Amino acid sequence: MKKAVLASAVVAALVSGSSLAATVYSSDGTELKIGGRAEFRGDFIGSGSSVTDGIDEVEGSMKDKTRFRLNLGGKTELTDNATAFGFYEAEQGTGKDTFQNRYMYAGVDFDGQAVSVGRQDMASVIVSDFTDITEFSGVQQVFGAASDKEDGVFAYRGGFDALQLEATYQTNSSKDSDGYGISGVYSLPFGLDLGLAYSGEDLGAGAGSANQILAGLAYSLDNLYLAATYSTGDLDDKAVGADTESFTAMELAAQYKFTKQLSAAVVYTYQEDEAANGSKSDTLDGVEIAGYYKFNGNFRTYLSYYLNGLDETKVANVVTVEQEDILRLGVRYDF
Repeated sequence: MKKAVLASAVVAALVSGSSLAATVYSSDGTELKIGGRAEFRGDFIGSGSSVTDGIDEVEGSMKDKTRFRLNLGGKTELTDNATAFGFYEAEQGTGKDTFQNRYMYAGVDFDGQAVSVGRQDMASVIVSDFTDITEFSGVQQVFGAASDKEDGVFAYRGGFDALQLEATYQTNSSKDSDGYGISGVYSLPFGLDLGLAYSGEDLGAGAGSANQILAGLAYSLDNLYLAATYSTGDLDDKAVGADTESFTAMELAAQYKFTKQLSAAVVYTYQEDEAANGSKSDTLDGVEIAGYYKFNGNFRTYLSYYLNGLDETKVANVVTVEQEDILRLGVRYDF
């Protein structure tokens, strides 16, 4: 998160789903942009909805996880210092006949201080994004109030020179199930970013609550990028017996750009859960090695290998959760 981004108008980041988004209308202070991506993703060896849910073996030649995204972003000037904005993004997976909503929110930017409402990211995401840079990273989004693309979110986002602050509150129709978050990122002039976030949510009427404190740092020097995030907290502070009570998670990332077109990244992800009875288990333990080649700003290819360090789960000698490696080939066009 660079100082130049923090000092610019917050609305610019909120309504630009892609830096390549094309302006299709602009008149009298009102603007509309359209963008998106078409991305082939082929998984070999193993595949799953996410590495946190277990990775099943690919029994055939390849699991096709191709997707298409489309986004619309607009803004209109209300006064010299106030701009209203709205953003929508949806995704369609291969073989699907419907689009799934990713983002949908609207708000007002007051000269770099923005308030918005709708389906959007919770506050801690600006810190977890430090290490969420590859295909299978993102371990720090442990529960809803610490995740991206959440419904019913009221958000404040503000930039103050080198400091970015965010606060979010997530509403829910179920009783005692709201969530919240607050975060800050401070960018030092020599390339070091420091981030801290706190998230919490209630788990329902008569149930417990979840919370997370997340710290991160990122360092950029020429073509090298290094980052680390660490979090700890409760998944259910009223858990009993073998139910999961608390967790710790970490993610380490390194990226190097060899040329303008070619880059490589290595990410280590780990999460340990602890039950109310004191037993501990690893729920994530993996290393991802990824290489990217950008032909230009619109078109890229990549190859990623996720080495899964977890063992399969068996119940009565029957495998209930597989834990395979993943080899992913990607071809992506952004517009």
